[in-house]
Amino acid sequence: MLALLLATPLPAVAEPAAIPAAAATSRPVQQNTAAQLAQGKALFTGRQYDEAKKVFEQIAINTTDPKAKILHTARLWLAKTLFMQGKAEEAVSQLEILLKNPADDGLEPATIYEAHFDLAACRFAGGKTMQAARDYFIVGQSAAPAGMEKVRDMALANTRLLVCTMLNADETAELERMAKHPDMQAFLLNERLQKHLRGSNTEAFRNALPGAAALQATPSLSPVFRELLASLKEQEKAVAAGKMNEQRIGILLPLEFTVYQRTPAPPGNRVFFGIYSRVLQQQIMYPSHLLSIATASTVRNGKNAAGDAAGKLASSHKPAVIVGPLFSGEAAEAAHAAKREKVPMITPTATDSRITENNPWCFQLNPNHEERGRIAARELLKTAKPATALAIAGKKTILEEMAKGFLDELKHAGTKTVVYSPFSGSAADSAATAKAIGRFAGKPFDALYLPMDDPALIDKTLALLEAAKTGSRRFLGSGVWDDTKIYSRFKSRLPGDLVFFSDYYPENLSGKAAEMARSQRLFWNSPLSPYFWYGYDTLDYLANLLLLKPLKQKETIAGALREAPVFKAHYISYLFGGGNVNRYMNVLRYDNNSIRRIR
Repeated sequence: MLALLLATPLPAVAEPAAIPAAAATSRPVQQNTAAQLAQGKALFTGRQYDEAKKVFEQIAINTTDPKAKILHTARLWLAKTLFMQGKAEEAVSQLEILLKNPADDGLEPATIYEAHFDLAACRFAGGKTMQAARDYFIVGQSAAPAGMEKVRDMALANTRLLVCTMLNADETAELERMAKHPDMQAFLLNERLQKHLRGSNTEAFRNALPGAAALQATPSLSPVFRELLASLKEQEKAVAAGKMNEQRIGILLPLEFTVYQRTPAPPGNRVFFGIYSRVLQQQIMYPSHLLSIATASTVRNGKNAAGDAAGKLASSHKPAVIVGPLFSGEAAEAAHAAKREKVPMITPTATDSRITENNPWCFQLNPNHEERGRIAARELLKTAKPATALAIAGKKTILEEMAKGFLDELKHAGTKTVVYSPFSGSAADSAATAKAIGRFAGKPFDALYLPMDDPALIDKTLALLEAAKTGSRRFLGSGVWDDTKIYSRFKSRLPGDLVFFSDYYPENLSGKAAEMARSQRLFWNSPLSPYFWYGYDTLDYLANLLLLKPLKQKETIAGALREAPVFKAHYISYLFGGGNVNRYMNVLRYDNNSIRRIR
């Protein structure tokens, strides 16, 4: 939904100075320094920040040429290390030294660009939110050096994230004046007006509408933003008639603004943009139904951080429902606060059963791991009642829980023979697993379930099955794989049908959803795309529920969640049951070298 901006050039940067003759003769020293730099980066990647800091500092001390590329790189990574140690101000100092005379010191454009991005992250960590937003916006609107396009996209995404979650209307207006492309101007203007509506400042809302009308007439404005601005006029009518229906939703996510590390956008940020894309779509389709969202981040050190954040969000924003957190430990903490505050909470991805146990206020959209196994078994039982079933699980708690749920469900349905073996790939486990399946040598199982997420372990498991000359008449996948090559690996080595249960589905987009999400490709078009769609679907589900009839009382909403019929969202279908846990998953079938969804 949020269009990428047209690039504008950075200020001209002088060409890097030639290496002095004296430096050219010191190649062994340079090679040694390069090895140190590689060592420092490896320590950084391994989160050994104290040791990495020493390495980068040593390079900076020993490099006498102020124009040496190795010095610039070491200082940039020293700043990153200080940031990760929680020393944002010291990191800012290093970056300011680096950027003091970029042309005179011969800094490469890519180094300048990345340093400015990191400077924004450090300023945010130091509590300078508006300054960080400006810095991100400047990077995002500047021309990216070759190979740095992802930095530009992340800078723009972080600008939007700050606007939507932490900036007030006046601060948003300041960025609006900086915006160069009509789409970004429309996004900022709309967000400013929504802030006015959420704050019941209807006079400021009305006063800003002429600007929206003028921008709407801009020829280069994208169609979807034209629709968004058109919805403002409908909102004005609803406000005038006293028919604006506001629904407060709290968003509790781990929002992160970190230095650039060439890694995908954090999961919490992805979920938020899925939510926000759906909020904007909701505004276009139902302008008089205002979704008033307030966001709190769970990224904070300390015991029960998520619980404290949930309590503060509930008391300050008075939401009708809370979305989040993502991770099971945080969600379990927040669940206690939700129960205490008597506010319904939906967790998009967390799977721990403690979240919903004896808690009528909390709901899990993503099935817990035991439930995943049960879902697989239920799907199998729709077409067959196996007499023999084998489950081999990777030796991880979540995978073993999946196997337990699968076999328990089959035993309850009357399956007479179930064989289970946890497997780590070790020699001892290989012997134990071979023994477990050995008495069925040469005979295929009626069903085989392999909850695993390690391709190497999968190959070892398949080798054991082949050695025993056994397989299955029906195979079911694990629900956690995100490597599409695994499909063909199984298909080539196992006979029978291949049915795959998964949260991961590389679905082709179409129509409005494609237009709304196209410029969010940084968030959804990757192996971590489910995070985007979990957020999108969560709001899709809630918006559908809240539009059925005006639900104001939190107890009524919690009851409606428990009693709601199956709802087919973009990414998956949802039905709460089994202790407020969603009991649906994607089911994929592999046929003729193609993958199709059968549910």
